[in-house]
Amino acid sequence: MIAKSEEIDISSSPDSEVPDKPVLVILAGAPGAGKTTFYESKLKAVFPATLKASSSPLEQTETNQERTRLQKEQQCFVYQDVTVDPQIIQDARKAGFEVKVIYVATEDPNLNIGRVLLRVGQGGPFAPLGRVADDYAQGMKQLPDIKKLTDDLMLFDNTTNGRGVRLVAHFHEGDLVKLARSVPKWAQKVFGKEFEKWRNLQERGLDRGR
Repeated sequence: MIAKSEEIDISSSPDSEVPDKPVLVILAGAPGAGKTTFYESKLKAVFPATLKASSSPLEQTETNQERTRLQKEQQCFVYQDVTVDPQIIQDARKAGFEVKVIYVATEDPNLNIGRVLLRVGQGGPFAPLGRVADDYAQGMKQLPDIKKLTDDLMLFDNTTNGRGVRLVAHFHEGDLVKLARSVPKWAQKVFGKEFEKWRNLQERGLDRGR
């Protein structure tokens, strides 16, 4: 069964005709951002097939083989990684997939590190703590380019403990289509100019309608 894009978009999609395509959701963010919780609560019901990138060459080879199989069979799936591999987007689009990137972040990589330590203490998976800050910085750095490659890029903030994630911004085909009233500093640093331009256009539209 092919999941439609409206089912994944968590009420953030622009009104448009839904293409009859399989969907690849790339769920990215530095360790400790909350990707697994996001998948379990927001995506699993619609996308039961999920793959995770691995630092082990052998495991990653097996993951790549499974990804190739799912694409050949035109099956929707979620791919989790700490950053986004542009080649995965290109491969999926060549295979006829609609690609959505969901990026989950916090205001400070030290918060991510604390959450990794907490989950390890509770018996959860470990992540190399020395790489968290680099993964955090690399993920932010690549977002402008990823926005141009994917059908949809959605930014979610998970800074506040206990409140869950909140949608910050949604880009569709490279254009900003939705923006939260309150934008965290991490997103502002990456897309501040675009956010300001979008708000100015919205304000002009409201003035004309009065």
